[in-house]
Amino acid sequence: MADDEDIAEDDLSATGTSGRLVIGGRYVVETEHAAPELAHCKTCVVRDQISHSAELVALAPDAFHAARENAAAFARVRAPNTLTIHAVDDSSGSVWIVCDAPPGPSLMETGGWTEKSVLERVIEPVAAALHAYKEAGLTHRAIRPDNMFDPGGRLPVRLGPAVAGPSAFWQPDRFEPLSSVLCFPAGRGRGTIADDVFALGAVAAWLLSGCPSYAADVVGANLEERFAKGSFAALAGHLSLSVEAKAMLAAMLADDPAARPAPRDLLNAAAHKGYVARKTPVATIPIQVGPMKVRTTRDLAWRATLHPKEFTDLFMRGTVERWLLHEMGMTQTAGRLASIAKDITLAEDGVLGNSVLMEIVALLEPSLPMFWGKMWFWPDALGQLVVSSMESAGAFPFDVPTTIVTILRSGKLARFGQISSVPIQDTACQQMQAAARKAQVDDATSVVRLAYVFNHFQSCLSSRCIEQRLSSAGALLHWLNATRSAIPQGSNALLDAHMTAFLVASVHRSGVIEYFDDLMPDRSSWTSDLLLLARLQKQLATGPLPGVGRQLLPHLTAALKRWRSRKTRTARGELSRLLRVRETFRK
Repeated sequence: MADDEDIAEDDLSATGTSGRLVIGGRYVVETEHAAPELAHCKTCVVRDQISHSAELVALAPDAFHAARENAAAFARVRAPNTLTIHAVDDSSGSVWIVCDAPPGPSLMETGGWTEKSVLERVIEPVAAALHAYKEAGLTHRAIRPDNMFDPGGRLPVRLGPAVAGPSAFWQPDRFEPLSSVLCFPAGRGRGTIADDVFALGAVAAWLLSGCPSYAADVVGANLEERFAKGSFAALAGHLSLSVEAKAMLAAMLADDPAARPAPRDLLNAAAHKGYVARKTPVATIPIQVGPMKVRTTRDLAWRATLHPKEFTDLFMRGTVERWLLHEMGMTQTAGRLASIAKDITLAEDGVLGNSVLMEIVALLEPSLPMFWGKMWFWPDALGQLVVSSMESAGAFPFDVPTTIVTILRSGKLARFGQISSVPIQDTACQQMQAAARKAQVDDATSVVRLAYVFNHFQSCLSSRCIEQRLSSAGALLHWLNATRSAIPQGSNALLDAHMTAFLVASVHRSGVIEYFDDLMPDRSSWTSDLLLLARLQKQLATGPLPGVGRQLLPHLTAALKRWRSRKTRTARGELSRLLRVRETFRK
């Protein structure tokens, strides 16, 4: 039997000595030797015990910006012109990502770019990386100047890591397509390779503009211009470009993702002459929504969310339907909207309800994200939205957990997936709805389960251990065993709600249970914690956990004393089970 004092702190976080972590028996992470921050992550120096000349770093994503759920897949892809991911590892109990160190300064510190250098050193090499990711079914979603590095000379730039945080979370507006900019950063989702192509085109336009600082950019400031003129005109219209470069950037910055070139079309961009920018259909006679005259369906979809009362009036009078039919020639869409108008009942405030407006917006512009209430989002990002609302609830003009529960109860995720023109969304919506059902997300307090269900690298979000970045159930158990964490006064359990959800999600992922409620207690208590922890102790083969037992035992004494006779104790199988479980912690 081991005492708390016998359990070394290193057992929780490292294989090796204090301040040093060995990953895969090869990469030695000097956890107390910081390197310059990379990809908005704490970064440490790494020594490769096999290749001594390799220059590597290790990234430590924090709990609110966890590594992407498919991070390990990136380590299996050797995409050219990237900072290669060598390992994604959480065997220490926390996620570490080992990758190449940057070979030079970020593009933020460069200048003097020409069309030729941008084509040969930026667009072509990054397109080669994106082609490799596309073939592997991956998206990068972190293409921006501070995550691209210049080795100098005529060498191609190197693309920084994609996996060290939520997809597109740190992307400035100017490097994202409209379908992403509309969303809060946490709601942008995994996206598509077409989104990466847009970002690459936006970086090229920025380089050719002289690398202006965008630190003072105001979020959403150029949406009006982009919707009215198109993203190419707003981001690159001021540039003096050759005919070929203009056609290429116009295609890459197209607001219709289907009109953007594939990465393979950019592999020989310097010699390619066939780029064609598909023009967005524009109405001769605009439709007026509130104070604005609108000439495209994309702009109309956006304005409908900004001016719901005015749009409702237009919609109910059939003005929208007639405009689509006569000005845009969209017979099918006009017919579907007419069908919706026949069967709806307006909300008390005289505007279209959330579910109806969602469907209308999706029909008007199927490439845009889902809109509900005041929130634009991609369904696969619901888990990250929950996490971000925990970090800073004040950043959202609405209650995120409550909104998500309403969306899930409406059953409208599937409908959005059917309408969306983005291929992955139908599957993503089905997966999200199924996961919410199995996780039994039925109120605002249970929404956090989505974060753990969809990302097994998501650290436990309990305030008691969030700084530890504990990403596995075993790590949390050992931390509880070795640490007498501050349990809030008056608590009726060892585990708080976040710890319980984190642990149950771990069991759920392993397939041992199908639904959360198969293991989730109706009400947290010292006894229910004992039973849950004992089950995990056995499943994970953690060995004795005497520290956990010592924290629980004083609170179980009263429960044991409630059974005064042997007859009563024998009759209550629960007590017998409790006694056996207690002994497993004490041994």
